[in-house]
Amino acid sequence: MSWRFAALPPQDGYHMVTSFVSVADYVSRGGKNTLMVFYAKEPFVNVGVNQEVWLEVNLDFTKQHSIPVVRRDLGGGTVVITPGEHDFFIVLRQEDAPSDPQSLYKKYLTPIVNVIKSYGLDAQLRDQDIVVNGKKISGNGAMTHEKAVVIAGNILLSFDANFVSKCIKVPSEKFRDKVAKDMSEWLTSMEKELGYVPDRNELNRKIKEEYEKELGIKFEESSLTPEEIELWDKLAEDKRREEWIYYRDNRHPDLKTDRCVKISSAVAVCHVDYKARKLLRITVKILNKKLDEVSVSGDFFVMSPQGFLDRLEDSLTGIEVSKINEKIDEVFSSEKPVIFGFTVDDLKKAFEEILSKPEVREII
Repeated sequence: MSWRFAALPPQDGYHMVTSFVSVADYVSRGGKNTLMVFYAKEPFVNVGVNQEVWLEVNLDFTKQHSIPVVRRDLGGGTVVITPGEHDFFIVLRQEDAPSDPQSLYKKYLTPIVNVIKSYGLDAQLRDQDIVVNGKKISGNGAMTHEKAVVIAGNILLSFDANFVSKCIKVPSEKFRDKVAKDMSEWLTSMEKELGYVPDRNELNRKIKEEYEKELGIKFEESSLTPEEIELWDKLAEDKRREEWIYYRDNRHPDLKTDRCVKISSAVAVCHVDYKARKLLRITVKILNKKLDEVSVSGDFFVMSPQGFLDRLEDSLTGIEVSKINEKIDEVFSSEKPVIFGFTVDDLKKAFEEILSKPEVREII
């Protein structure tokens, strides 16, 4: 089977997060499966599609230093992308992709594991990430677009934990030091493990070889088509719009709290961070024993259907608190979402945690 291999020049954040969309459009219309490699021109903060920017990003720092905040179409957590990464995007026909996320990651990330192993490192696939000696060296995610499946990932070549910690939101400056220390303990890089940064051309050669060997395919060197580039530029421009970047924030402008507050004898606003396989962040306003407004965000991945999170929030709005589980079951049964990071039971437990808070118990 013949695939395209496209080694592209460095890109800004808006082009980095949209490249695979134009290629997915090409693949959906019968084009060849494609593997692209490139890296960032400059640092930017990359927020997952299911996250709220205000909960994740130190906006004072990013604005002061003109660091763009870019919201991608993929799930997962907030990451700070720098030129110290080597990024790859795999875009393939839906029929070539296992429907189970774990099988998908195993099939299409094993070549990257092998590339890292080729440098003498003990790399292992853990869920959708790749670790070396227990530390993450490659973060990855997947999504569907039209008739294509996209896997996006990176290999950390170098990493500055202090810079990254300044870009993300933390409770206090003292805690920021702890975050930087913690990141240094659970993230690693090729430079840290090898003592040097591998040559990118050498990496590309190894990546090509491993995918060809592992998948039984043959690459043809290629650039993107003029149609792909035209769409890519348009999509990148769209990603600059604040309406897109702050979409999840703006859906619930009155739910910006990270704690529980009783407002009156009938009203409470409450937030919980529930750790399932991924982080599930729920904020609700309860009025007269009903969910008056609901915000669901986090670093999970919703593979399908598109727009599920919005419909879940809308379906729960107006529901009596005693019927939350019933409504969740109804929505999941009807929509049959494919989610990596939390289950229907996790969602119920997160709401149960909210309802158990003293501020909420007092009004229900």
